[in-house]
Amino acid sequence: MREVRIRFSKTGKAKYISHLDMTRCFSRAFFRTGIPLWFTEGFNPRPYMNFTMPLTLGAESVAEALDIRLEDESMTDEDVVRLLRGALPPDIKVLSAAAPVHKMNAIKESRYRFTIEPETYGAEDLAERLAKVAEAEHLLVEKSGKKGKKKVLKTIDLKDYLKDFSTGVDEEGRTELLVTLPSSPQFGVNPRLFLDKFLHEAEEEPLRVRMLREALFCDDNILFE
Repeated sequence: MREVRIRFSKTGKAKYISHLDMTRCFSRAFFRTGIPLWFTEGFNPRPYMNFTMPLTLGAESVAEALDIRLEDESMTDEDVVRLLRGALPPDIKVLSAAAPVHKMNAIKESRYRFTIEPETYGAEDLAERLAKVAEAEHLLVEKSGKKGKKKVLKTIDLKDYLKDFSTGVDEEGRTELLVTLPSSPQFGVNPRLFLDKFLHEAEEEPLRVRMLREALFCDDNILFE
């Protein structure tokens, strides 16, 4: 048995596939291809699949990862990539397969790129307004959480969690916003919560927005591999 980390992208229409449905999608792909997954032991054995933290519905990504365990160690990483590429929907693309370097729970942050087509302001104007929002002393938002088994709303200050923040205009004349946000099992900031707050403070209701997770990081800005 050996462990393999599959890196994949989730773009286009696949951004509307929930994490649960993504799990089902890969389960069916493995079944169709005959890739020999290792099954968990116990009363209800299941194929071992360990995904990165769930992606916000409506967000795209080129940095997703899935760990599996192969029963047949003679199957190569290239075989896994080739077989899966022929069994998955077109908007879910396998990028690579290799032995994992870091553990899944080592992920601490996600890097996001937001591409915004403004309605109220010009692209440069909106970029400046968003940059101005980031200069505020506090950016308080309500975030859902748990207290024991009970769901609660907690107030957090986004100013405490903004990292590598920048704004600009892309080659197609759209406003771009880049930021790194916490993204660990212990604590995470939803990119939609972040974006909604910034657009509200900038007084903009955009025509279209693209949310893209570009990269995952461990501690000390180490790229997750």
